Amino acid sequence: MLKKIRVLLLGLILVLSLSACTGGEDVLLPSFTGHTYEETMSILESYPLTIEVVFEENTTVNDGIFLRYGDKLSAGDYVKDGKEITIYFADHKVELPDLTDQLKAEVITSLDSLGFSYEFVYEKDSLLSENTFIRYSENLSSGDAVPNTTELVVVLSTQKNILPDLTGLDQFEIYTVLNDAGIDFVYGVVDDNTVEDQTFSSYGDGLTAGTLVPSTFTITVNIGYNSEKLPDLNGLVKKQIETELEDLGIVYNFEYVVNDDFAEDTFAGYKDASAGDFYESEVTVQLYKNTFTDNETSLIISKYVDGGDGTSDQAIEIYNATDSTINLNDYYLAIFSNGSFEESYHIDFGDIDLASGETYVIGNWNANGNLLVKADLSTTDLVFDGNDTIQLCYSNGTYIDTIYNLGDKDFAMDNEVYIRNPEVVVGTREFNSTEWSAFIPTYYDSIGIHPVEMPMEISIEIIARGFLNELGGMDLVSLSSSIDGDTARFTPGFVENSVRFLGVDTPETYPYTQPWGLEAKAYTKGVLENATSIYIQSDPDMGFMDTYGTRYLGLVWCYMDNYTVDILSSTGEVMRTEHLDGWILLNYHLILNGYSKNYYSTDTNFSIGNKYIYRWFQEAERYAAANGLGVHEWESLQEYYTRYSWWGYF
Repeated sequence: MLKKIRVLLLGLILVLSLSACTGGEDVLLPSFTGHTYEETMSILESYPLTIEVVFEENTTVNDGIFLRYGDKLSAGDYVKDGKEITIYFADHKVELPDLTDQLKAEVITSLDSLGFSYEFVYEKDSLLSENTFIRYSENLSSGDAVPNTTELVVVLSTQKNILPDLTGLDQFEIYTVLNDAGIDFVYGVVDDNTVEDQTFSSYGDGLTAGTLVPSTFTITVNIGYNSEKLPDLNGLVKKQIETELEDLGIVYNFEYVVNDDFAEDTFAGYKDASAGDFYESEVTVQLYKNTFTDNETSLIISKYVDGGDGTSDQAIEIYNATDSTINLNDYYLAIFSNGSFEESYHIDFGDIDLASGETYVIGNWNANGNLLVKADLSTTDLVFDGNDTIQLCYSNGTYIDTIYNLGDKDFAMDNEVYIRNPEVVVGTREFNSTEWSAFIPTYYDSIGIHPVEMPMEISIEIIARGFLNELGGMDLVSLSSSIDGDTARFTPGFVENSVRFLGVDTPETYPYTQPWGLEAKAYTKGVLENATSIYIQSDPDMGFMDTYGTRYLGLVWCYMDNYTVDILSSTGEVMRTEHLDGWILLNYHLILNGYSKNYYSTDTNFSIGNKYIYRWFQEAERYAAANGLGVHEWESLQEYYTRYSWWGYF
């Protein structure tokens, strides 16, 4: 067989001259069957021979493996010390054929005949016919000798568009590449967490980089958007977690883990996930739960004193509503200013045993003396106004009672004394304004005592001044006529100009009748006609006459002698029965029974029984709404609280 002989070093015969250590002796040629070139030459380094290496084309033996000795020598033969011998190694290399001007089919035939493996890539060339050979890639050229195991890359011409590899490119970079290539395209959007956010994800229609597409074809380039990664929620409380996840559009649910070592409603971890994981479906957020927050009784905040803007007249009263003595060393007060989630002030109570039913008052060190004398603890850290959250906390950080919820900034409890309703004996972790009643800011007699009785009826305070006195006053009158639910004429002085009842606006009866208009009119008529005495009282802060200057604005006091009236529903069901005996304020009772909503302005300083008049009216409305009376019959309680509670209506 004719064999092609190739030697090393650019076709020159490589001669290795190995110096002999000794001379004149015969050398035994070893067997190198199966040895590589490197192994063979390593062994022969110690032999006193001159070696010529020849690589011979041979595909029956692995490339670079020993074939034979030259000059008919064999393993086991002896040669003279210093003799020059030739060693042959297998060579699988083949010369690359010249494929110039060949079309794809011809290229395939040529390369298959030489046993090459190959792949085609395309290069746009408008001067060559479709699928014409352009060149070999990888810096190879025709005539190069390469092993026939080489995976050849053959470049062919095309007049179609070749889709480029866009891996890692963003939209701007993609636009530049495709625009320069003259490829028409549109963007698509896919969810893909395997690529960097908002970078190339894939071509549409199953196309891939290198695919040939007609120049008239519009391709789709899909931009991969990562799912949201789960944020680090360590140290956050429930409301912060809700805000964080909702802002990210992450669907979540809460699961509680009982552990009294950590504050309730603080982040415990993700279930089956970690911060930094991609979000793909609803996640479960675990929060800590304490065993003691479900107790039926607890320490509570029983008084909140805010003496007004520009003063330091502030106090908080704690009440032990349990049956046992509580050591206050296990509790503290935390204040969060202006909607902050970070604690602004921290007040420890110290080693104090608070017996069942006793109160503990914390006052501002700079409060006036009348308030400070009520305090068991005075501190400069008791600093708050009407939009600061105040929490009564257990030593592990769990708050067991709160005024406002964390993050709230609305002014609701401001510039007054607020007393917890007597029936409240356990703290709440969700602030409920309906548990509180408001009194004038100097009502200090209530401090240090709890519970405080909350009267349902307003007591009259007879004033010697007349109705039109600039300081306000009252006139004794008799009923002249009842016009409707909120207007009547009285004598003397209130006939030509009737009296419109302050803070009340009952449904109309003329020129058309509104629901509850006739019922309100009948109630007012019944009370006025059965009253043995009537006073009309002014509130100078509200003015003496309405905006039209035709009606006086007044509070109508009626003395009732054991008068009973049933308050009915729209279907005739008795909702409540009033037994009126002594002085009553008709305006107040119209709201209490649901014949009007409250319209008394908060711009008045007029007070009765240590409570601003508008607070009486607000509480009356709250009662009517809670019991579905009159105009509140079809108004759900939840709608009512949503509408009124954060406007300061209690």
